[in-house]
Amino acid sequence: VPGLFEKVPKKLRGVFWMKGNAVGEELAVLQHGQWFEEDLAYLVPYSPWMWAWPKGTPKDAPGCGLLYGAKSVWEVAFGLSAYHLGFSIVFDECPGSPNLPPPFGVPGHMCTKGSGVDDLTYARLQFHFMGNLSFAGQVDMYTIEEMSKKGDEPGSTWYRGIYGGPPYFESTFGQCKPFSIGSYELTKILDEDGKPLEPYYTEFLEYMGDVPLFVWAGYGNKTVLDMLQRGDSLEAAKYMRQKAEAEAAANGMVKMPYF
Repeated sequence: VPGLFEKVPKKLRGVFWMKGNAVGEELAVLQHGQWFEEDLAYLVPYSPWMWAWPKGTPKDAPGCGLLYGAKSVWEVAFGLSAYHLGFSIVFDECPGSPNLPPPFGVPGHMCTKGSGVDDLTYARLQFHFMGNLSFAGQVDMYTIEEMSKKGDEPGSTWYRGIYGGPPYFESTFGQCKPFSIGSYELTKILDEDGKPLEPYYTEFLEYMGDVPLFVWAGYGNKTVLDMLQRGDSLEAAKYMRQKAEAEAAANGMVKMPYF
């Protein structure tokens, strides 16, 4: 987006592969958000052409491909657009936490301790329903922690941390989330100019094989567009849910759990 793109931190530009993500989603583009330098905060609206999902299951899909079925992928793809999500990425100093054996994990164990403010290596990530920044849409703690290897372009590989724990941990120990389950590597395969970053670009192509991708290209329903233009985001989401459930029923799918 002209006027915004030039201010986006270079590390966040380009096309990222969600490498190792057990959920059936493959690519993400984050470079059309707004950077607030004083707050070290980056806000990204969910937008057309931002996400890509597989239309099939790659041979070596994570988690044995259990969440790569057509129904699972369709639910995730629809949920992102129907809820008009916004994402906030707020950078802070990396705590340099100890690297614990799986399934344990604590935030900040992949980045260099003390980095993060000047060089943007560690951030908290949240998503927000309807773009409402006043509350987070997830219970678990999400992070991005730079783990670029020597010789890589800065910002090439990130640990996309997902930290959680049973409710009694939080009630007893406060915000204790000692398990890292579902985390993956956010890996840049194209830079902001569309040039491949090796070896990750070739690795991604080999991983996908002949499985195609699909993207969300925007709201094509006039009723939904009219609702959004009036500011009726919640009504638009409800309308989309009804249409989606009707389509799901027609295709023999059960009611969508996202709604």
